[in-house]
Amino acid sequence: MADNQEHINITLLYQQDKDKTVDLRIPNNITVYRFIRELNQIFNKEKDIKKYQIKVLNKGLLLDEEKKLKDYPITNGDIIEVLGE
Repeated sequence: MADNQEHINITLLYQQDKDKTVDLRIPNNITVYRFIRELNQIFNKEKDIKKYQIKVLNKGLLLDEEKKLKDYPITNGDIIEVLGE
């Protein structure tokens, strides 16, 4: 990210619950893998999702779980969707 913010404000939605969104402030220095693990634990999705993809809807990005969030041009106001099976 160009402005080196430590946290970003995003809107999160799960594919299974599209009618329910959550606004979050998250650190950008964590891996995508850790981010999804934390989300699953917080929202009790651990058993629901076996495989997943993380997509930044308004930018058309798919996130690689080994990279950090700051490796992507994710900024305040972005909408992140968890696509799971």
